[in-house]
Amino acid sequence: MAAVLDTHQEEELQQAQTALLHLVRNGDLERIVHLARLLGAAGDSMSDEMVGRLAEIGTSGLDLLDRVERADLTRAIPAISALVHNGDLDRIVHLARMLGAAGDSMSDEMVGRLAEIATGGLDLLDRVNRAELANALPAISALVHNGDLDRIVHIARMLGAAGDSMSDEMVTRLATLATDAMCLLDRAVRTGVMDRVLSVVEKMDEQHILTDFLHCLAGATEEAAKEPAPKGGIFGLLDIMKKPETQETIQFLMLVGKHFRSCRLKH
Repeated sequence: MAAVLDTHQEEELQQAQTALLHLVRNGDLERIVHLARLLGAAGDSMSDEMVGRLAEIGTSGLDLLDRVERADLTRAIPAISALVHNGDLDRIVHLARMLGAAGDSMSDEMVGRLAEIATGGLDLLDRVNRAELANALPAISALVHNGDLDRIVHIARMLGAAGDSMSDEMVTRLATLATDAMCLLDRAVRTGVMDRVLSVVEKMDEQHILTDFLHCLAGATEEAAKEPAPKGGIFGLLDIMKKPETQETIQFLMLVGKHFRSCRLKH
């Protein structure tokens, strides 16, 4: 047994000699000596307080590494590297400082007002979303592009100015007039008068009666301005009666009276 132990110790001694010789040849032994002297000098110069602080720092560092490892934050290292490389990390830092300065400069009243504004904006967005006003955006865009929105605004302003300029008496009279007009229109519709008037108007439009009448009035006005003044007396009337146009006019008026009398006799 002793022989086996001696053999084992000799092998370990030879391995140690080989490793020591390798350290001497590479110069690592001198580095180890210098490192040991450095650590010894540092240990001699540190007080108990410094040793305690270093121990706390080491403990905190190990705890931080443990948290990083458990949270698997190593996956975020490529993203952080990209932020640093692109300069976005500096921008985030500046933005955070600016927001911090803004937060420090705001009072409680300003914070309350901003909260109310944000609440009102979110409520407005919710109402717009629930009312589906997004479907009206194309129509509003068309109104803005065509200039119709400006016209609507001008009309609204004009109506507002008219409303401001009217007194209570004028408003009452307009309301009474509108009520009477609605009643009259209702009666005309219920009694069928409106339908008959519309049918007559359509016939007059088809036969161009109203247009011809307006042209006749315009032509008569122009011609009357050029005609000489009437002579007067029975002879002047006889001269007018001799004209064929006068006789045709009288004949037309007689026919109108005849048809009107026939219509009245039917009722």
